Amino acid sequence: MRDLHSVALAAALALALPALAGDTPASASKGSYKAKDVRTVHATVTAIDQSTRHVTLQTPGGQSQELVVGPEARNLGQVKVGDEVIVQYQEALAIDVTETDPGKPLPQPTESVAVDRTAPGQKPGGVIARTVTVSGTVQALDLKKKTAVIKGSRGNTVEVHLQHPERWTNVKVGDTITTVYSEALALSVQAAAPKKPAEAPAR
Repeated sequence: MRDLHSVALAAALALALPALAGDTPASASKGSYKAKDVRTVHATVTAIDQSTRHVTLQTPGGQSQELVVGPEARNLGQVKVGDEVIVQYQEALAIDVTETDPGKPLPQPTESVAVDRTAPGQKPGGVIARTVTVSGTVQALDLKKKTAVIKGSRGNTVEVHLQHPERWTNVKVGDTITTVYSEALALSVQAAAPKKPAEAPAR
């Protein structure tokens, strides 16, 4: 079975380390990288089946998508057709490269999840956030072949393809690479705006 934390480390490195040399490293590190992406989607509830918990949403562009809302999302009974759903997704990645300390073993991967929900009786909403921290050691680095081999703290090794090997010149075999990946999803449902009364026809 593949070590999911090692796979996450490889995916993060393939994405982020090509920009490593472009950042100013902290005093205790050989290089660092940070990136954040925030996306917000607005949609309107066009259909809802409370018995099956199926909700159909339509974006301002006219695209429709049907979702099944799990039981962990309480207050679904408060949602009505016409309500506006606002979903914000935030993704962040931080990477740091340091000299390996022979006297200290690599820390084990950690994962934390935090959930905050609205009180019963209110419109559904809340935030769920997840943070994964993974460390690995550079076992091999071949700038000509554009590959690096990273060994995680659990002993699994993964090979990473280097998109820009010239930017890995500050990294050497034995260095420790620590990645912190976090994602947060915030959702809120707002009541439909009251309809404007029809204007009386001009005489």
